[in-house]
Amino acid sequence: MNRDCLIYIISSTGGNDETAFKNTNEIGEPVFVEKKRQIFGIKKSVKQSEFFQAAARGFTPEIVVEINSFEYKNETICELEGQRFRIYRAYPIANSERVELYLTQLAGETDVFT
Repeated sequence: MNRDCLIYIISSTGGNDETAFKNTNEIGEPVFVEKKRQIFGIKKSVKQSEFFQAAARGFTPEIVVEINSFEYKNETICELEGQRFRIYRAYPIANSERVELYLTQLAGETDVFT
């Protein structure tokens, strides 16, 4: 199978979970600790129908990445080619063990884990 791109799936701890009080800075603000997992995927283009459906929900779809479904654990942030994206939708592909991740840019967002 062609695995034409390297993607980093990013998860975070701290903030709104049970470790929030353990992961704070000196003034009591939550500190988020990122974990990156490196996986391979297939980069696809966004279909026209997806573009209009996402626009109706306030998203601008940038890229679709197909990965193995067992590698996706409901993360909401990823990094592809040095750029961060929000995963706004994950769609399991019928009759396969693959999932499509629909990505939009994180431009202007600073606190992406809340």
